[in-house]
Amino acid sequence: MDSSSDLQAHMIPATPHLSAQTNAILVDDSSASMQVDQTENSVVARDGMQNGGTELVIYNSKRLQDDLQMIGLKIKQHEDHIKLLKSQSLKLGDSILDLQVNLGKYHSAKVDNEDHSNHQNEEETTGQILQHEKSAAGVLCQLKTRHCTQASHLTFTKDVLGIVASLGQLEDENLSSLLSEYLGVDTMLAIVCKTFECVKALETYDKEGHIIKSSGLHGLGASIGRAIDGRFLFLRTFNV
Repeated sequence: MDSSSDLQAHMIPATPHLSAQTNAILVDDSSASMQVDQTENSVVARDGMQNGGTELVIYNSKRLQDDLQMIGLKIKQHEDHIKLLKSQSLKLGDSILDLQVNLGKYHSAKVDNEDHSNHQNEEETTGQILQHEKSAAGVLCQLKTRHCTQASHLTFTKDVLGIVASLGQLEDENLSSLLSEYLGVDTMLAIVCKTFECVKALETYDKEGHIIKSSGLHGLGASIGRAIDGRFLFLRTFNV
C-alpha cells in the first residue's frame, strides 16, 4: 500500500507539466501557420500587382503602337495628296501656258484681221468719195492718195482732220449705213477742220461774195483736172 501511494504521489504532478508543453507547441504551430499564410498572401498580392502592372504597360504600348500606325497612315495619305496636287499643278501650268500661246496667236490674228479690215474699209470709203469727182472731198482724197508730195507743201491742208465719211466709220456696218443715210451725202462729204483759218483758206471769196476759183481748194482742184462744182460744206471742231 505504501509503495502504491508513493507511485501515485509521484505521477499526479507530472500531468499539468505535460499539458503546458503541449499547449506551447500548439501555439507555436498556430503562429507559424499564420506567418506562412501571411507570407503566401503577400507574395500572391505582389505577384498580382506585378501582373496587373505588366498588363497595363502592354495595353498602353499596344495602344501607342496603334496610334502611331494610324498617324503613319494619315501622313502617307497627306503625302499622296500632295503628290497628286503637285502633278495637277504642273498639268495646269502647262495648260495655262498653252492657252496663253493660243490666246496670243488669236489676238495677233485678230489685230491683223482688224487692220486688214480697217484698211479695206478705208480703201472702200476713199473709192466711194473719189467717185464724186467734182466735190471738194473728192479733190482732197485724190490730193492725199495720188499727189501726197504736193499736198505736204500746202499749209492750208495741215489743219484738215479729214472727211466725215472717213472719220465717222463704225465697226458695225449696219450702223454705218444708218448713219450715212441719216446724215446724207452732202454732210458725209463735208470737210472737217480744226481752225477757222483753215476754213477760210480752203475757200476764198472776192468782195462781192463770189468764190475765187483760182485759190484755195478750188484752184487746187482745177490744177489736177478736177474742178469743184459750187460750194462745199465745212465742219469746224473745237478743242481738238
